[in-house]
Amino acid sequence: MLFRSECCSKKKVLLESVSGHLESGKITAIMGPSGAGKTTLLDVLAGRKTSGFIRRGKLLINGANEPISKFSKEIGYVPQEDTMYRSLTPRENLQYSAQLRLKASVTAKERNNLVNEVLIMLDIYDKADDRIGDVEEKGLSGGQLKRVNIGMELVAKPSVLFLDEPTSGLDSSTSLIVLEALQNIAHKGNVNVMAVVHQPRYEIFKQL
Repeated sequence: MLFRSECCSKKKVLLESVSGHLESGKITAIMGPSGAGKTTLLDVLAGRKTSGFIRRGKLLINGANEPISKFSKEIGYVPQEDTMYRSLTPRENLQYSAQLRLKASVTAKERNNLVNEVLIMLDIYDKADDRIGDVEEKGLSGGQLKRVNIGMELVAKPSVLFLDEPTSGLDSSTSLIVLEALQNIAHKGNVNVMAVVHQPRYEIFKQL
């Protein structure tokens, strides 16, 4: 895989000779210092990188050489920034996301059951009906916000979940809670999870 960025009429090679594989039911972590190209690699694999020049080698999905765009509905992407509505509760944010992302044939009861399953899986069911909060109104903690953000993608029932620095801005103990939630998603939900982890502490590195 090769990715080049066009800048000032010069081509700067960002990624070259990169290979690897992702397994269902497991977490794959991209680690390294700032500027190492972690998010670039994540975005290329997720099919979100459109600028610059990208030349792919073989991209095999379940053994077949297919473009990642063909599986866009099977892919979830959690950005580093929180994207939920602060005036709503975790349950309302997940229900709203589920209504937008799931097929029209999915009934309201099925959506509600799915939302409850995700809230339980992420260990935020006890906070499901609390307001998210903002700078003026105290609400959920940083770790809980991260899990709500992840939950908004999970209700779309992805087979592959990409996360850009899900532990960014969190202390070590909270980061570990988020990581345990991701492991729960991978193992119980049989989801292929890939996350950028910036300079993890030893406990998190060992967990991965």
